[in-house]
Amino acid sequence: MTCPSVVRVGTLADWNEVWRLTLMAHHENGGPFSVDMEKSRYFIQRALAPQMIDPRDAGPRGVIGVIGPSEKLEGLVVLFIGSYWYSAQQHLEEFIVFVDPECRKSLHARTLIKWMKRQSDLTGIPLLTGVLANNRTEAKVKLYDRMLPRAGAFFLYGVKGATAASSAAFA
Repeated sequence: MTCPSVVRVGTLADWNEVWRLTLMAHHENGGPFSVDMEKSRYFIQRALAPQMIDPRDAGPRGVIGVIGPSEKLEGLVVLFIGSYWYSAQQHLEEFIVFVDPECRKSLHARTLIKWMKRQSDLTGIPLLTGVLANNRTEAKVKLYDRMLPRAGAFFLYGVKGATAASSAAFA
């Protein structure tokens, strides 16, 4: 039985479960890219404890939305403020949208996507999100197509795990 599909802002109390879901997401979708534990912890800490960032620190800023109690999270979304190399205009960059496999017969995925859209509406910063996965890719793309306007496609070449079939799902 899953908890209600309600997203709240994650805090340091959620650290262990955010880490667990992050590693699960990488195992399922990370494909050919290895996890850099130190870098991952850096981003997670900045999102879960923004009050600990020195105001003079110009590093990345983000937020993690979570579903469930701190001791057993069922889903999460990680958003950071980013920009393209050629533009000063900022966007909300989605790093992860993930629902624990035990909780996928819920509205959690849809709710997390709606929460991302709400963050964009509240901040006035455009949302950039997508599906880069080798597992259930077509179903994920269909969900995103129903909830968000499509803008282009991704393709991955020259990396173990990238196949024509997995790339075709983005076309």
